[in-house]
Amino acid sequence: MTLDTPGPVIARLEAIEQDLAARQNAFEAAARAWFRAKRDREKARAVAFLAATGTVAERNAIADRQTALDGSTEEAEYEATKAVVRVLETRASIGQSILRSQGRST
Repeated sequence: MTLDTPGPVIARLEAIEQDLAARQNAFEAAARAWFRAKRDREKARAVAFLAATGTVAERNAIADRQTALDGSTEEAEYEATKAVVRVLETRASIGQSILRSQGRST
């Protein structure tokens, strides 16, 4: 696809808009799941820290070891979805710049 006229640029921007709209619910769900998992991990870490014995550094290490993987799936899903949305937003911004440029050149 060439973006040398406004028509293809507008069509591409519309496709990006539709893609973003389709991903919005999944993005919101991923964010919600990640922040719940993050809160649960922080709580689990605090419980593990309080249950551990030893110096503060040792207790921190034990708590980190016990909770390091908690919420990793939710975090990965959220970060991946966020990255895709960010790429789409960047593409839309580039498309808008191209469209403005074409408007100035006519």
